[in-house]
Amino acid sequence: CLESPIETVTAAARMCHEAGVKVLLNDSPFTPSLPAELVEASDILLVNEHEMVQLLGIDEPENDDWDGFDWNHALEAMRGFGFEQAIVTLGGDGSVVLDSTSATPIQRIAPVRVNAVDTTGCGDSFMGTVLAGLASGMALSEAAELASYVSAYAATGYGAQASYSNAAQIREAFAK
Repeated sequence: CLESPIETVTAAARMCHEAGVKVLLNDSPFTPSLPAELVEASDILLVNEHEMVQLLGIDEPENDDWDGFDWNHALEAMRGFGFEQAIVTLGGDGSVVLDSTSATPIQRIAPVRVNAVDTTGCGDSFMGTVLAGLASGMALSEAAELASYVSAYAATGYGAQASYSNAAQIREAFAK
């Protein structure tokens, strides 16, 4: 993520990329102008829907209708920007995985409904879970689906780290 100086983030991404490590770039805090070197060294982009349209210079759907949005156009714009894979979070409406390397290049990840009391830390828990999922061999869409549960669970507690839990507690909370 971009909480460190952009030069530092770019150098870290370049070193990891050159070492064969997959790099996920979370454009947060959002910057609409990413250095070409950073984009080239990154494999996956993580943004929310508003950041995506601003970054790619495309229009948001009327009335926030992300179900009717042209995700094929977004995928092509994302590829033109330099990313073959991306996750676009939609807040309480779930997320969309754009993955031109997959047999299913556009995958809508359903939201996990909870009684949210505080969304502080939900983005961090989402990103951390995606990274853990990828590190354990999950496909990008599987990691994003798991992240939906973890971030939804985080919204049921107050604060960031205080609202995180362990795998057993999360499984128990969503057991059917």
